[in-house]
Amino acid sequence: MENTLARPGVRPAVRPAVRTRREQLRNGGRGALIGTAFGLMWFALGQPAVHGAARPAVLGAGLLLLAASAAAVVRLFVLARRTPADEPGLPMAPAPAGGPKFLTVVLVQAVALGVGNGFVRGSLHRPELMLSWSALVVGAHFFPMARSLSALVLRVVGVAMISTVGLAALAAALLPAAPADVWQAVPGIGCAAVLWTACAVTGLRVRRRSAA
Repeated sequence: MENTLARPGVRPAVRPAVRTRREQLRNGGRGALIGTAFGLMWFALGQPAVHGAARPAVLGAGLLLLAASAAAVVRLFVLARRTPADEPGLPMAPAPAGGPKFLTVVLVQAVALGVGNGFVRGSLHRPELMLSWSALVVGAHFFPMARSLSALVLRVVGVAMISTVGLAALAAALLPAAPADVWQAVPGIGCAAVLWTACAVTGLRVRRRSAA
């Protein structure tokens, strides 16, 4: 096979040193959109386990956070559209974002979720622990993901999601009479709050930079 890279006049593609600000805003908008959608999924799975007088308060707080997260998504895409196409942004990461490492993390996460939740439900007969296991796996996957995408904020998200399982365990230990639903409600609602808050904060930070 002929090596075209060695032919005269043919140069290998050079990776740009700086990503444009428009591209960064669009990527931020896509990330916030994904976070908002998955937060809605977590909330939908966790809030049915909340009962009594706490239910309206949880629903109200959830709607506020969801609105703030959705507003951040809109803000990021609007700013991207208004930003000149040639305006430089931050330097590119040393390695390309995503790629095989990114796909490997996603695959390992999917396997761990499927196998682990199958064991929790089928062998332990504790379906209420499935969201807690999921929070541990998804939270842990943010650490290699943060490195792959060069986004340190994802580490904070990972720590916060894992912490929701610790809060559930603490509640179960301090309140022996608490229903088993606490293992479903705390991680479900907690992970939704973490994702929505992260998206909302991202939108606010971008807004402040644009106003500066």
